[in-house]
Amino acid sequence: MANPAAPRVEDDDDDDPVVAEYDVYITPEMENQLYVLQYLNRPPDQPLTKATDSKPSEVRIKKDAGFVEVDVPINIHRNYNRPAGVQWGEAMRKTKGFGQKAFGIASGFERTMPRITNRPGPADEGAPAAPIATEDDGNFAEYVANFEDANEKGHVLNTQTFGGQIMKDDGKGPSYMLGTFRDNELHLTRLDGLVQLRTQFHHVDASEHLEALQRRREKESQEGAKVAEPKAFLAQVKKTGGDTAAELTQAFMKSTNQEQWQKLTYYDENDPVAFDTYTDRLFLHDVESAPKLQAKINNTQFLDAISGKAGKKKPTKRNADDLIEISDDSDEQEGEDPQVS
Repeated sequence: MANPAAPRVEDDDDDDPVVAEYDVYITPEMENQLYVLQYLNRPPDQPLTKATDSKPSEVRIKKDAGFVEVDVPINIHRNYNRPAGVQWGEAMRKTKGFGQKAFGIASGFERTMPRITNRPGPADEGAPAAPIATEDDGNFAEYVANFEDANEKGHVLNTQTFGGQIMKDDGKGPSYMLGTFRDNELHLTRLDGLVQLRTQFHHVDASEHLEALQRRREKESQEGAKVAEPKAFLAQVKKTGGDTAAELTQAFMKSTNQEQWQKLTYYDENDPVAFDTYTDRLFLHDVESAPKLQAKINNTQFLDAISGKAGKKKPTKRNADDLIEISDDSDEQEGEDPQVS
């Protein structure tokens, strides 16, 4: 039997001591946008850095549509399928050669088709012939045999593309902030959005693009190319600014396809420019004159807010004849019961 006179010992699980305290500062708003890129299917032990030979070779953005793509080099000398690499590399090269600037949703799912030379008309004079599928290209075997030379000349798929859309702060969801530590200080910088990047299969889209073009060529070779003839048309006035889901989606896809990529300059994490930018933009320099933040809620209200209990107070039973006097006196002491008459 326990001795009732002995001092009570608290369990270790109930003990929650404060191990560190930090002064929290909020940095001013940036002129440039600040995003966090999250690579969802990239192992954390394989960072995209120069030290691991995987520094991104190109970063591009469509600011209005919110799409971001990052090209990362592929090690083509280890566990690499050379014939498939040539096939996909040529598909990318050929489709980009006749004007395909983007693939998938970042292009609005639009395909750019080359002009066919056997169609009559002055506009087609000197137009390049439509490219054929890689497997039917007479140079395919040569590219595979001389793989290193083909890679240097742009015939091999040697990059992996990650892409995603910016999730911006719309004011309805949580506001994310980026925290940086300096001694006993925590500096918070507001994020303009998150970008969850996933592997993009643009090389597959390019291959299907060439296959569709090849089918069109075969059909026209059998049926003959249609002669361009003038057609009568009736002018109609269409309403603009449709607000249905289908119209909004169609307008978004069209504007996405028309928007051009903007290329960004990427600096490695060990580059001096990266360190200078980190120090300059993610810390509040004059902490002595920083204004003090005043909380609008007390500790109890804060705990209710984070636990989801805010605004869910259980109603108390009252008689029908009870009258409640509501006061808007802001000086009323916290915890004082409302007056009931």
